[in-house]
Amino acid sequence: MAGLLGRFSADAEHGIHRSLRDRGMEIMGGVISRGGAQGGSPGGAAPSQARRGGPLIVTEDVELLDDLLRLCAAAGARPEVHHGGPERGEGWDAAPLVLVGDDAAHRVRGAKRRHGVVLVGRDQDDSGVWRRAVEIGADHVLVLPDGEQWLVDRIADVTEGVGRPALTVGVIGGRGGAGASTLSCALAVTAARAGRRTMLVDADPLGGGLDVLLGGETAEGLRWPAFAASQGRVSGEALEESLPELHALRVLSWVVHA
Repeated sequence: MAGLLGRFSADAEHGIHRSLRDRGMEIMGGVISRGGAQGGSPGGAAPSQARRGGPLIVTEDVELLDDLLRLCAAAGARPEVHHGGPERGEGWDAAPLVLVGDDAAHRVRGAKRRHGVVLVGRDQDDSGVWRRAVEIGADHVLVLPDGEQWLVDRIADVTEGVGRPALTVGVIGGRGGAGASTLSCALAVTAARAGRRTMLVDADPLGGGLDVLLGGETAEGLRWPAFAASQGRVSGEALEESLPELHALRVLSWVVHA
C-alpha cells in the first residue's frame, strides 16, 4: 500500500480509499479488487492474472478517479491505480490502456512512449491540455463528462479483447414461406455440430420465432424484447451466456405471442 499511495497527500489518499469503499473495492498490491479477493480476481488468483485486460489509471484527482472507476465498472473492467508514473516495466508497459488524469500529466512526461494512452480532463476551455497530451505521447484527449460513452466502449474493447473475425451469413427470403428460417436453422445447427462457436440471430420480428423452429420456445434465456429497452453496452460474452442454448448453439429470437 505504501508503494502505491505513499506519495499521495493525506486528503487525497483518504478520498481515494473512500471512493473505492463506496464501490465495495479496495487496493491490494496495486490492483483494484472487490470483496477482498487477492489481486481482484475470484478465488484469490494471482495479481498478474487480474491485471490482464485492466486499464491503468494515473491520477491524484479524487473526483476524477471516482468517475474513472465508475466508467471502468460500467465496462466490466478492474483497473490498476497509480498516483504517478509506475516503476519502469511495471503497469505502464503491460496495461492495454492507460488513462492519465490531466493533473498527473507532468508525472509521466519521462515515461516510455507507447500506444493506448488517453489524457483525461474536465475543463473544456483549457487549450493547454493538447500541449500536455503531446508531451506525454497521448493518442487521445478526452474531456468528461462528454466523452464518457466513448471511454466506456474503449475500456470494454481492451478488456474483452478482440478475437478472430466471425463469419456472418445472412439469409433473406424472397417472400413468406420461401424457407429462409429453415435454411438459417440448418446452417446454424450444421456449424455447431462441426464444433464451431455459433449464434443464430432472428432478425424478423414478424416471423414465427427461430427458437420455435428448433423446439426451444420454452428454453430459459433472454429474447429480443429483453434488449429492446436496454441502454449501454453488453459484452459479447455476457450476451452469449444470457441466450437460450439449443443444439449446441445460442439463439437470439423473438417472442411468439399466441
